[in-house]
Amino acid sequence: MKKLTLLAMVTLAVLFTSCNKGDYTQFIGTWGVEKIEYYNTDYAGNPIAGSLSSYVFDADDADNSIWLVFNDDKTGEMRDGAIDTLKTDFNDETGVYETVIYCPDTVVVTTFTYSYDKSEESLYLTLSDDPRPYRMHIVDIDKNSFIYENEYGTDYVEKAYLKRISKSATKTTKSAQPVKHPHNRSGSLFGRN
Repeated sequence: MKKLTLLAMVTLAVLFTSCNKGDYTQFIGTWGVEKIEYYNTDYAGNPIAGSLSSYVFDADDADNSIWLVFNDDKTGEMRDGAIDTLKTDFNDETGVYETVIYCPDTVVVTTFTYSYDKSEESLYLTLSDDPRPYRMHIVDIDKNSFIYENEYGTDYVEKAYLKRISKSATKTTKSAQPVKHPHNRSGSLFGRN
């Protein structure tokens, strides 16, 4: 009887931990993007191999990568040091940006608010410069990494792999070579115009 009770307790513990995706506090800290994939899906929702585009980053290098910083008060920052084109001074009459800077040596910081829906296993980010929330379905998460998928258009998916840089918002960085940055993927978090 004791063996049966112990087995039942172990089984319940395993089930609880495998099904438990935690709450928003598991995201608190600084996360660096290691890889972003963009692809189209077929009628059954499977990735179409020929449509895959990948972008690889050194997540530890704040000057040439993308970091997401999640604060305890459900606010945060997206720190984009991998940006390779900076557009400013949008002209409403012509519909074009008046100033375009290629290879800017800067980190663009965009603030956001976030929430986590445990039942949907989804993280929602609302950027300060974009009122629509980005739904990031959490595919896998542990204390040091997480993977999300964002269907940013019909049959268009952004899949990102992030690793924990620290449990706080600061970290020293190293300098590396700039990397290619995703562009013109309206509706995606990291490839927005």
